[in-house]
Amino acid sequence: MSRISLVESPADEMSEAVFADIKQELGEVPNFFRAYANHPGLLKANWEKYKAVMVHGCLPSRLKQSIALVIAADNHCDYSIARHSQILQELGVEPKEVLRIRTDSEHAHFDAREHAILELARHANLDPYNHAERLVAAAREQGVRDDEILEAIGVMEMITGFNKFIEVMAVPQDS
Repeated sequence: MSRISLVESPADEMSEAVFADIKQELGEVPNFFRAYANHPGLLKANWEKYKAVMVHGCLPSRLKQSIALVIAADNHCDYSIARHSQILQELGVEPKEVLRIRTDSEHAHFDAREHAILELARHANLDPYNHAERLVAAAREQGVRDDEILEAIGVMEMITGFNKFIEVMAVPQDS
């Protein structure tokens, strides 16, 4: 049971506008955004960051969703594992490959450039102080640009924050 109420219909104009934007972009308002709606300023800020990182940006959606899935798995966030697995399948990734991305990303079907980005984001989550210089250099050797590095790290840090919020507040799975 959620430790925070999920807002179904926002009472303020700003949250209504954010919900409308989320529905337009995602087709639904996920429960974690419904939980954030208890604080309209945080709802708006988190949606704007999500939109900048996950909806728009320079990396392909499949790679960003894969980063999100790997981070959620490393953070043991069942909500996010289910959500990003579903989104990857909606993007055309076979369930077997989604499982491989989640459990054995080194053997997932990515090119060397995408593997370098994924590895950098994963290590930034698990051990940001160890080998960061080597991993950034390896990504650059694969032709990864600075904006792509920043976006991958942005996905990691945003998903990690969402994972912690979701777990602490016991936000239920989307139905």
